[in-house]
Amino acid sequence: MDNFPPSISSSSDDNDFDEDLILYTLLSVARDMVRERGESSNIEKKHRKWINRDREAANERLVRDYFVVDCLYDLSKFEERFRISRNLFLRTARDLARNYEFFQLRWDARGKRGFTTIQKCTATLRQLAYGIAADASDEYLKMSERTGRECTYLIL
Repeated sequence: MDNFPPSISSSSDDNDFDEDLILYTLLSVARDMVRERGESSNIEKKHRKWINRDREAANERLVRDYFVVDCLYDLSKFEERFRISRNLFLRTARDLARNYEFFQLRWDARGKRGFTTIQKCTATLRQLAYGIAADASDEYLKMSERTGRECTYLIL
């Protein structure tokens, strides 16, 4: 009982003692957890791993595959894969960029170009149309799971 404050060890009422003991125990455990987190965070700071996904090349490939005059895939293939017409897709992308800053092309703090409106809309449509996971956009669009998830959450 030498670890307990004097008010707890000298408590005369059993109920008060039990409540004080529980409160003191919880505070001790919480203090120990905070102390452990503080010590471990100083030793093992975890930083997000940055992956160079080359989003510019992914955008060029997407545009070359579906949106230029002599694109790799024709309109019927576009409609089959996106489940909407290309004109409707482009109108939707334009409206999203007008109404949501997130869907606009921006540059990050390092001066690197972000994802284009078309890339973000493609990720969103694929998640909604096919029910794919957000991290599936990494292979073709070179988009992280977090960004893919944000694209979809913003329009829902």
